[in-house]
Amino acid sequence: MSDNRASFEKSMKMYPVDSIRSNVIILVLLLLDLFLVIPLVGNPYIAVYVYVLLPPIVMINFWALVLVIMPRKLQLNYILFRGVFGLICSMGFMIMTQKFAYGMLGLGTSWYFIGSFALYGVALYSFIKYNLAKFKDPSKHKKKPKVKGKNKRAPVVTITTFTGAGYLIANVSLGFATQQLVATVLISVYSMLAFVLFHFIMDLHRYYWLHKLRNQNQTTD
Repeated sequence: MSDNRASFEKSMKMYPVDSIRSNVIILVLLLLDLFLVIPLVGNPYIAVYVYVLLPPIVMINFWALVLVIMPRKLQLNYILFRGVFGLICSMGFMIMTQKFAYGMLGLGTSWYFIGSFALYGVALYSFIKYNLAKFKDPSKHKKKPKVKGKNKRAPVVTITTFTGAGYLIANVSLGFATQQLVATVLISVYSMLAFVLFHFIMDLHRYYWLHKLRNQNQTTD
């Protein structure tokens, strides 16, 4: 067990300070505010979705502002931020699919709500279980060698670009498609993004071990 923990802790790396500020701005302003807040308060306006999602969105924005101001002092906190951001944003996208389904498509059954969140829960559980298993037996999941000069912001930019493209396609299609088709496209895009953001949620686990390791080091010192 100690060998497994040592392997896990060895794989834990802090994000470089010089990329924190730009990544926070991309994640919050584009992925969260632009592609979640706008459809949240847009037509059809449904108050219950705003009441559920707006408080955590405001909290994430304030948190992001603090990280942008002093990223060097909050390098470890940024990992926690990514995990919380991933959880809120992923759940936010799933909740938005409910608005598209019931507010735009006019579904009158609760089966979509039950089925979509059941699938979401199973997928999240399977994703977490798979990733934790990699640390229990590192030999079965060897890491790919790092490529020099690789852009560390690539995953963030890729996710943001994908979201923007899907949202743009849906809005452009308003000119020649029915509301039902637009809602279907948005449901597909937002559902896929909710699953992609599982990657960020795993940073909660990273933060736990890094925080524990730091406390152990301080105690030893």
